[in-house]
Amino acid sequence: MTTNKENMLDYIGDKMDALDFDGDLNINWDKEAHVMELEYTITVETNKDYSIEDQEGEVVDKGEVSYDDAVLFYDKTRVDGEEYADNYLAIIPFAGKKGIDQATVDGFFEYFQQLLDDGESDLLDFVDGTSEDDNFALDFDQEAFEKAVAAQPAAKQSVFYGYPKY
Repeated sequence: MTTNKENMLDYIGDKMDALDFDGDLNINWDKEAHVMELEYTITVETNKDYSIEDQEGEVVDKGEVSYDDAVLFYDKTRVDGEEYADNYLAIIPFAGKKGIDQATVDGFFEYFQQLLDDGESDLLDFVDGTSEDDNFALDFDQEAFEKAVAAQPAAKQSVFYGYPKY
């Protein structure tokens, strides 16, 4: 096992910055709870006439529609992530002060990039009326995520980014 000088908050932030995404990305770190929320907002515009109810229950007519959600990175030695699973797109554990391995972070961001790309396209189809769905939500495919992590070089599984000491 190798612990990297860079901590997991910085490494996740760097991976966020490297995403090719037109929406908004934020990371919120709760030092006391030992969790990090990666929030994202997908925004699309359309010229079609429609009435759509957003996530807050407000009716939006023509123009800009946003969808937001978050991913929770949590310290599995302090938090039962399953308690929060319904509130997040995905929950990803890390190992206390040891942090998180590079393979998990790199695999997550490879999968997340594809999810965001597909989500933006699907949201545009939804607001333009070309989708057959009555509701829009991104679905995190745990199996696809696990495959992306497993596809990382073995060496990345032993490189850890520690929990921040700020």
